Amino acid sequence: MQKKTVDMIASGIALVWALIQMILIIKPGGLLPTQMRAIHLGFALVLLWLTKPLTFKRLHLPAAAVLTGKILLSTLSAAICAYIFMNAERYDFYSYGYSNIDKIVSVIGILLVLYAAYRTLGPALVVITMAFIAYALLGKYIPGNFGHRGYQTITLATKLFLTTDGVFGSILGTSATLVFIYLVFGGFLQVMGGGKFFTDIAYAGFGSKRGGPAKMAVISSCLFGSISGSTIANVVTTGTITIPLMKDIGYKPAFAGAVEAVASTGGQLMPPIMGATAFIMAQMMNVAYAEVVKAAIVPALLFYLALLLMVDFEAAKTGMKGMSKDTLPSIKAVFAQGWHFLVPFVVMLYVLFVMKYSAQFAALYAIVIMVILVGIRTRGKNFLRDVLDSLISGAKSAVTVAIPCACIGMVVGVILLTGVGLEFSSLMRHLSGGALFPLLLIMMITSLVLGLGVPTTAAYILVQVIAVPSMLELGVNAMAANLFCLYFAVISSITPPVALAAITAANIAKSDPFKTGWVAVRLGISGFVIPFVFVYQPGLLLSGNVVEILTACISCTLGVIALSGALQQYFFGALEKWEMALLLVIGFALITPSTILDAAGYALFAVFTVWRKISLKKQGLPMKW
Repeated sequence: MQKKTVDMIASGIALVWALIQMILIIKPGGLLPTQMRAIHLGFALVLLWLTKPLTFKRLHLPAAAVLTGKILLSTLSAAICAYIFMNAERYDFYSYGYSNIDKIVSVIGILLVLYAAYRTLGPALVVITMAFIAYALLGKYIPGNFGHRGYQTITLATKLFLTTDGVFGSILGTSATLVFIYLVFGGFLQVMGGGKFFTDIAYAGFGSKRGGPAKMAVISSCLFGSISGSTIANVVTTGTITIPLMKDIGYKPAFAGAVEAVASTGGQLMPPIMGATAFIMAQMMNVAYAEVVKAAIVPALLFYLALLLMVDFEAAKTGMKGMSKDTLPSIKAVFAQGWHFLVPFVVMLYVLFVMKYSAQFAALYAIVIMVILVGIRTRGKNFLRDVLDSLISGAKSAVTVAIPCACIGMVVGVILLTGVGLEFSSLMRHLSGGALFPLLLIMMITSLVLGLGVPTTAAYILVQVIAVPSMLELGVNAMAANLFCLYFAVISSITPPVALAAITAANIAKSDPFKTGWVAVRLGISGFVIPFVFVYQPGLLLSGNVVEILTACISCTLGVIALSGALQQYFFGALEKWEMALLLVIGFALITPSTILDAAGYALFAVFTVWRKISLKKQGLPMKW
């Protein structure tokens, strides 16, 4: 009964939060940015304490003690954020003369955020944040270029908690505005049946094809992952259905888990929503979100093209069939029942690209249209309950974004205070010898390491702050530089030894997590290669003249096809090792930004394709694409 009561209170608070945030997004009402962020963080902290189990295995605390702990933490968090709200004007205009209460609030607030981050994501982000805080405190004891004058504990605490150069910085601001409303949009889609519609579309369209369940997993995870913003949530939601189906038709457990892990991870790269990180990227670049969507579309399509080809080639090699059409829904029936879930996306894109409104209003229009259409389609059945549940669902999912944003805000604050970002950039330039390709390799490794156990948003911000300036100095397009960081922050979810997405998928597939992770790396190889390509060929980001864009898109598409065939050892039939090596060379020639190599790649690709067909025909072997 106690748990049920707490859950009801949490749902009520989530609903109030959602309504307040929606109103403030539409009409801020003269609130200062710090005030909006204080409201956002306050609700997120309270919801976290109420919804996460407050248990300590070794202590075996009684239920009454656990409830008391929840109440105390919730009350303290609300009081701290309310204090920030009431004093925001003073903090925004005066960064000195703090009272003793201000100092106490700062220390307690930082400890609450750190503990909340630990409860939300585990130790990785907390350890990184504390390392940066220690660096700020101990700077005067550090020799060399990385040393600095150092900060007193209280001085640092007030800088990180009372100003906009820390917890309440622009990163939390993006969570409070852009990210929140898109998570609410995702909540509406899920509760009102949009998630099921996208899954059914994948079933109906691809289920009967060769390796059908794997293709279903790719498409459904792509669609769902784009709106969910969470790789792990995507794996769990779609993987529980798709992974067993893949195993049933003959895919090995590790391969089935890897397919779902890669497909779910790529959802954060697929427009128009791209999870939470893309909004922060737009904020940090100071560009319209529509520009990010435009730049990201072709690389994302190439990523999923490579994955679809690989699962198809694997099915062809092993002679897999699709699912019986009798067990699948009709695509006409699926569209007839759920076409209205596509309309909000059309509206969103129209508002972004034609009306050129902000991303917040694009999401708001999409939500309103969806609510109206669903209300008409259902004739009001359970309508009010679904609307309320959607708002609650969106608010609860926002907790897992708001808390990490608050925590990573402290890291950014330390970087700004100490200037360590410039030193890191200088070190990277030194290690790379001032050459672009070695710098990109260093950035890739850094992103993958920082992404081990850290959410995409945090990994992207860390690398963006310390690495992008070096890329810009070497003449790299700003959008390409930031997307490069985003890609490897995302891909870290499938990169061993941690590979959170692969581990989650392996648990469902009952396969070896390490093996699943390495299969995922192979299947997601385009995600490792494409970022290097668009750094050298901005045409892939739809930047430049028509000839540059077409050349980049065509050569990279053929290159992805060749690389996928080589890695799966299949191209119109099984490949010998020397054929695989040759196809690998052709693929890299096509994606390498060189007119000579592109021309050679086109010629070799055409010759290899014709030769394969003739060779297989002479052998009397079937040519199965």
